Amino acid sequence: MKQFIDWDVAVGTAKTLMPAGPAIDGRQAARIIEGLRIAGGQGLVEAEKISLLSSTAPSQTLVVDRAGWAKAVSQNFAAMLPDGIDAPGAVPLVAGAELGAVLAVLGTRVLGQFDPFVGPRLLLNAPTITQLRGELNLNAKDFYLWIATHEQTHRLQFEHAPWIPGVMKQTLAEVFEPLRGTTHSINDLGSKLKAMKSEVSELTSIMSVLEGHAMVVMNDVKSIGTIKTIRRRFEARGENRSALATLVGKLLGMEAKALQYKRGAKFVRHLVDEMGYEGFNTIFSERELFPSAKELDHPERWLARTR
Repeated sequence: MKQFIDWDVAVGTAKTLMPAGPAIDGRQAARIIEGLRIAGGQGLVEAEKISLLSSTAPSQTLVVDRAGWAKAVSQNFAAMLPDGIDAPGAVPLVAGAELGAVLAVLGTRVLGQFDPFVGPRLLLNAPTITQLRGELNLNAKDFYLWIATHEQTHRLQFEHAPWIPGVMKQTLAEVFEPLRGTTHSINDLGSKLKAMKSEVSELTSIMSVLEGHAMVVMNDVKSIGTIKTIRRRFEARGENRSALATLVGKLLGMEAKALQYKRGAKFVRHLVDEMGYEGFNTIFSERELFPSAKELDHPERWLARTR
């Protein structure tokens, strides 16, 4: 038995292909790291205040460089996959190189990541945050808090819906089982899984709601004076989604486009406007309360089913 993905190859490939990030001196780096650490704590306060969810579980906040981010995300993703996947021949090396190439691209785009499988811990990708803040000419303190609030909302989601990581792992196990020993690359795996609509559909809906909820919460922060500027410039930048969402989408052959998470945000915004955050929060209590793919586009159907 071999692992489907050679994680050392994945991380090594990502480190080789990723640029290090903006050139800054040690004093600047220290200020950025300290600012991000402070934002991590403040982001949890804002996420709790807005979402009306509270946290009691300990969690780390790690400010990392791009190489550290790639390693941490690989550890998170490895913990999601089922054990004992029979990967023939050079499949682990090929899959590791493919995934490493994906991580290399994501490492220059993804700003933060909450890791529910290893930790739990919050990762803030300092070089990419710094680069984007400069490109968009944003207020650093406000931008850091905006990002941290989004990621800390994910922390609250997983804490109040501890069944979600189990569903993710269960779904991946179900879709991998019939493919043992027959898959030759990540792309091959994705093409074979496109027909497995029910498993992929549920996971897509779950992740769309999680991302959509975090987007709605972060955009409701009242203490960020420049939030309208941040939102306008960030949205003009185009597509943004978490590393976890992108990696699962790549592995499952899902077309994990920004549209999915806009659907999730629209669903959450409708329900929060209709019933408030406290009413919306019942969704985290049971797996059956998450929307189907059809309900994601028609929140009134979800209301009719759950009320």
